[in-house]
Amino acid sequence: MRIAHLPADGTPDRPVSSGGPSTARRVDVVGVAVDTLTMAEVVETILRWTDSTTVHVAVGVNADVCNQAAADRVLCGVLASADLTYADGQSIVWAARFLGRIIPERVATTDLIHPLAAACAQQGKKLFLYGGQAGVAERAAARLAAGSPGLLIDTHDGFVLEQHMDRLVREINESGADILLVGLGDPLQQRWVSSHRSELTVPVVLTCGGLFDWTSGAHRRAPAWMIGAGLEWLWRLMIEPRRLAKRYLLGNPAFLLRLGLEILRNHRRATVS
Repeated sequence: MRIAHLPADGTPDRPVSSGGPSTARRVDVVGVAVDTLTMAEVVETILRWTDSTTVHVAVGVNADVCNQAAADRVLCGVLASADLTYADGQSIVWAARFLGRIIPERVATTDLIHPLAAACAQQGKKLFLYGGQAGVAERAAARLAAGSPGLLIDTHDGFVLEQHMDRLVREINESGADILLVGLGDPLQQRWVSSHRSELTVPVVLTCGGLFDWTSGAHRRAPAWMIGAGLEWLWRLMIEPRRLAKRYLLGNPAFLLRLGLEILRNHRRATVS
């Protein structure tokens, strides 16, 4: 696990490890450290890691992940030990700005997958998609391959009994994949990575939530104006109200409260100093 060196304002200042851009810094957003990388830098960093002999973990961070990490010490530890944590949600970009810290842009995993797949196709790197309902990962793989001709990609759905998990890990390792995308939802996917990281030989592991549903076409992305306005969460709530009502209708206010308390603490520290 990397050690944070905190400057006077309490903002972690540390480079991305293991070959990340030397100019990158981590900033704290309501208790979770987030790397200040652009989309292009995230793709560049992940591709660089594919030539490594060690396993690197990348995790997207949004308001829900921050809320869960505040109450889940295991998840908090997984985030702290990840090699890359990027701003998957617009709420993270905005929260950082309110705290006086700059994250250049949102790096939505649903957007990230396309330039990443294109770069993998160009460089002969292989993807492995693990997670989702039966057939969803396969459909996502087919669409990615259609958009990036020559892409090498294997899949496995998310329904694997614990007694068969060793077999799955062997399948992943023997596939020769350079990047493993784990789409089991938060925090299950982070817990899975934490449990099996030492057994994997894939150079890069990226947790991706419900990415395969969106990439496969099972769900349609929000209109561009909603994405640009930071309202994609509202679109997703309209699509899956029963599943996501608690996450957004209770989770968003909880995140805002956590942010408000952090701003207040920072103000008090500044006043005292």
